[in-house]
Amino acid sequence: MSETFYHKITDEQWKIIEPHLPKPKSTGRPALNSRTVFNAIFWVLDSGAKWRYLPKEFGNWNSIYHKFRKWCELGVFEKILQSLVENTRKYFLIEMDSTFCKVHQHAAGARKILGNQDIGISRGGKTTKIHALVNEHFQLVSVELSGGNIHDSEMAIKLLSKVTLDGKKILADKAFCSEEIRNFISQEKAGACIPDKSNAVVIHEFDEELYKARNIIERFFQCLKNFRHIATRYDKLSECFLNFVLLAAVIIKI
Repeated sequence: MSETFYHKITDEQWKIIEPHLPKPKSTGRPALNSRTVFNAIFWVLDSGAKWRYLPKEFGNWNSIYHKFRKWCELGVFEKILQSLVENTRKYFLIEMDSTFCKVHQHAAGARKILGNQDIGISRGGKTTKIHALVNEHFQLVSVELSGGNIHDSEMAIKLLSKVTLDGKKILADKAFCSEEIRNFISQEKAGACIPDKSNAVVIHEFDEELYKARNIIERFFQCLKNFRHIATRYDKLSECFLNFVLLAAVIIKI
């Protein structure tokens, strides 16, 4: 495949990424070049191709894959993303929503002892849901995976618990209008901008103008799915797929 098939990390982007990568060992076999490895992982994310189809310019595909797994274990992509959020100016809005990803047949086959790996069966067949919180600066601040058959509201408190909510406004659609979620947001000293269902007994205050900002997370999901490895899930393991989501979120913001 041509070298121009994908976008490489620029020098400016690399300055942001490099400090968060593990330092190569000074003894033993020469380590793989970290920038080459990162570009190779980016190629898989962008193309949706199998690891074994990595262009020869990157080196041995199996070595790249094992380096990717190592970085997943060390939380490298999550650290890069957190640094972007921490270094940005303050944010006051958090949009909450989820999106479905079709699961490719090759993503099945993880050992049963490992569980369902966030793959569920719904009307669309086998799917995985990405549950996310995104701020007004188009940054992913919290993410969880579930099977596609899991209702959005079941993951809401787990998502929100990972973020400091004090003083912030939470924007979400009617799927999140339960009293349990509203009470949790209130306890965390945040405000809720969530419309009530048409059959709601108790009507809550709702800012329609502020709610329009929820388009941010919809556009974020659209950008996320521009990466073919996210639009369709090929990974057997949730850990791998989740880290590709984190990497895509990093690329979107740098």
